Amino acid sequence: MTGAPRRHDVVIVGGGVAALTTAWELARAGRDVVVLEAGDAVGGMLRRGVVAGVELDLGAESFATRTTGVADLAADARLAVQFAPPRPAGAHVAFRRGMGRVGRAPLPRRAVIGMPADPTAADVTRVLGRAGARRAAQERDLPLDPRMFEEPEPTLAELATARFGPAVTARLVEPLCASVYSQSAGAVTLSALNPALWQRFRELGSLTAAVDTLAPQARAGSAVRGVEGGLWRLAAELEIAALRAGAVIRTGASVRGIRPTSAGAEVVLDGETLTAGEVVLATGPVSAAGLLGVTAPEAAPVRLVVAAVAAAALDRHPVGSGVIAAPDVPSAAKALTHVDAKWEWAAAAVPAGVHVVRLSARDAGAGGLDTPAEVAAAVRTLTGVAVNPADVREVVPVSWSDAVVTPEVQAAVRTAAASRGIRLIGAVAAGTGLASVIPHARALAAELLSHPTPSEGVRHVR
Repeated sequence: MTGAPRRHDVVIVGGGVAALTTAWELARAGRDVVVLEAGDAVGGMLRRGVVAGVELDLGAESFATRTTGVADLAADARLAVQFAPPRPAGAHVAFRRGMGRVGRAPLPRRAVIGMPADPTAADVTRVLGRAGARRAAQERDLPLDPRMFEEPEPTLAELATARFGPAVTARLVEPLCASVYSQSAGAVTLSALNPALWQRFRELGSLTAAVDTLAPQARAGSAVRGVEGGLWRLAAELEIAALRAGAVIRTGASVRGIRPTSAGAEVVLDGETLTAGEVVLATGPVSAAGLLGVTAPEAAPVRLVVAAVAAAALDRHPVGSGVIAAPDVPSAAKALTHVDAKWEWAAAAVPAGVHVVRLSARDAGAGGLDTPAEVAAAVRTLTGVAVNPADVREVVPVSWSDAVVTPEVQAAVRTAAASRGIRLIGAVAAGTGLASVIPHARALAAELLSHPTPSEGVRHVR
């Protein structure tokens, strides 16, 4: 006769960086913690690949330095990673000029989500044109409509257009939203993307003044760091640290359901049920919604293509570390990262005469970046370099089906989780990016550790 299933202190569903962070914190404190990852490897959006014979990132490749969360974790867990700044050249933006030509210019040095701190600055005027810059410069003196702060909040596109004019929205705000957040500026709000900027706007009555207090002094794109050899190494080292601390990490473990109980919850897998004092959800938003019984629309997929290109004209790094495209630029790619132009370690590793580019699909379901000819066309449009199909030596596609967190799904998931006593970590709870996700995961672990285990006393029950 089989005995009752073993009870675990914590079961974490999902195996991304948030899950690994929480598992390490709990395990090193002596808690019995199990991580369940449906895929064949942990790491989430940090994914390793080989292109041009070099190990590099097929997922996220940098993190924001707006918090010290990533560096603190690496130091505390003694992760064997070396952080690296990007090379000095910043990124560009591509936009349509007159007669259908595509123009390119460096992103403004001082801006937040494309909104400029000084609309009259030369690098802003170069993107917007004189008329667009003049209109944007009027923002500081525009009267403030108090209805902007009432529900429903205007979308970021509506807000930026009303305050700065259409050129700022079309050439800066929308391209940055699409490339950084994988969402349209017409589908998100400023308070959701940057609560600090929204609050400063409310206090000062001017977006220009608010951006001026928050915008970095350095060039665009400098407030990030990567890891020597690829950001995927952070997840790999964190997995090792969690295992050494005593965490159990299971891959290929698809969770079918979560049943709350008076003393925790039961986690149902194929042919197996785990019992736990606490269950932590660390999945994508739609997966979390499904496990919580929340109806959520199918997530828009995110698709990336990493390619090796042998084109001598790329030696001069024509768009710096990369380029984002305004919506009217005729390209299947909304953004391009020139990997070996951005990272010194990549430049040293990639074979001479070869360049590695990352192309983010504008519409993941529409195709258009599948063949060397299509990749060459996108690189030509975004960089202005004459790349031929024969120059494209390797094409590696990558996709994520559950990576975009919409405000509606996020709110529904948070409400459902709270009502069931289930904890949330990852982007659905903390927002996008390791700088937010890691501190949130560590804070949750600290909260869980403040509750007694059965061996320490009566288990905390909500």
